Amino acid sequence: MRPKLVKFCGITQSTDAQYCVDLGADALGFIFHPQSPRNLSIEQFRNLSGQIDFKGCIKVAVAVTPDQKLIESLISLGFEKFQFHFPLDLSKEEVKKWSELVGKENLWLAPKLKPSDHFPHDYLEEASTFLIDAYSEKSFGGTGQTADWGRFSNLKQEFPENLWVLAGGLSPSNLEEAILRNLPQGVDINSGVESAPGVKNTEKIDQIFSVLKKFTDPSGSI
Repeated sequence: MRPKLVKFCGITQSTDAQYCVDLGADALGFIFHPQSPRNLSIEQFRNLSGQIDFKGCIKVAVAVTPDQKLIESLISLGFEKFQFHFPLDLSKEEVKKWSELVGKENLWLAPKLKPSDHFPHDYLEEASTFLIDAYSEKSFGGTGQTADWGRFSNLKQEFPENLWVLAGGLSPSNLEEAILRNLPQGVDINSGVESAPGVKNTEKIDQIFSVLKKFTDPSGSI
């Protein structure tokens, strides 16, 4: 079955965004993290979004350990969902504050997990959605590395009340296998469809949707 949510992340160009929307993307991710090669400023996003017909496509703000000022700015820009990455030593009080600011139903938590780390179960009550990405010592995502699919599947089975989004190196070459093996409710696609960081490749996006068609039944439902 096709994932309920297909998100393209790291959008920096209006033409890329519109291409994804027109083909049927469910969500677009815009990154607000200065260390990312796909980073946008508030003003850059404001200018970019004015050139896009979202047609109901969900706008997701992506940030790393954001402070209240940034979150309030993102809310004012009209984002519907908020994907926040963070290290495990961040206090639960801070995560709880995020949940209160944007709403549990709108918060996507993406903890940075080493292979040896235990998943922080106490965060489950603060967000409806969790995103599992590949671990990198130097960054919080967008590395092109494949996530730990076994861990993802185990968490999805153990905590079915939450929505689980699979990220990390998804591309036309491995998306079908990722869906078949993990049955994710959502997939997050970034570097796997790029020509350069922040520059999407339309041919690869086409290939993604060709894969997704294999998981759509003849009636068109998902």
